[in-house]
Amino acid sequence: MSGAGSQDERADEPRWRYGDQILWTYTNPAHPGLYDQRPVTVIADDENHLAVWLESGTRMLHHVLADGSGIRTADGPARFGAPRAQGLKRWQGPGIVAVFQPGAAYSVWFFENREGQTTEAASSETASSEASSSTSARRDSFYVNLEEPFTRFDRGILTSDHVLDVVVDSDGTYRLKDEDELEFAREAGMFSDEKVARIRAAADAAIDDIRAWAFPFDSDYPGFQPDPDWPMPDLPAEATWDFDAS
Repeated sequence: MSGAGSQDERADEPRWRYGDQILWTYTNPAHPGLYDQRPVTVIADDENHLAVWLESGTRMLHHVLADGSGIRTADGPARFGAPRAQGLKRWQGPGIVAVFQPGAAYSVWFFENREGQTTEAASSETASSEASSSTSARRDSFYVNLEEPFTRFDRGILTSDHVLDVVVDSDGTYRLKDEDELEFAREAGMFSDEKVARIRAAADAAIDDIRAWAFPFDSDYPGFQPDPDWPMPDLPAEATWDFDAS
């Protein structure tokens, strides 16, 4: 996996500190002016990675259809091409750790490994705001989110989602997720054929890292517990939305 810029250049970048609150933001060129924005707390930030904590119950911006219904209620290419609006909701289910690496076309989300539940089930429940809370457990099930390599701004990070994902269980078993949605996005004109090929190549690179059990899969983040004194971060005061499901 190649990083953006040299390690010396990255070492000189301004860093956030443990406990700082920042904004983890997804933009979508097909729907300008709308955001998927998650206020998070910094765990670590160095030249090799940024790790953040997303607390259960955090208010976040997300996309909805123009009538306020969920994106996944639309069928086929309309799921990506239909008009959208700005929604507000809360992150449901247990909190997660998310790790971003400079130049990497994916992030890794650490989910609690609830007994009898796969990573795919846990991540799907959280994404659709239907997961229930549970007692603390190791976060050793992983969701690999394909996306643009992140960039920094003064209040957080920016990236764009690439639809395709890889779910990874604690034993290293992995599978692609949302291949059908990637095709829908292509049919809707959100991604070109060339872009889809690059996304699939990024998925292959992520799978290589999974097979090698490279960082961050071999890290200590599965055992991470947030500081109980951390306040829950919130959206900026200027944030606006059309539909409130919080």
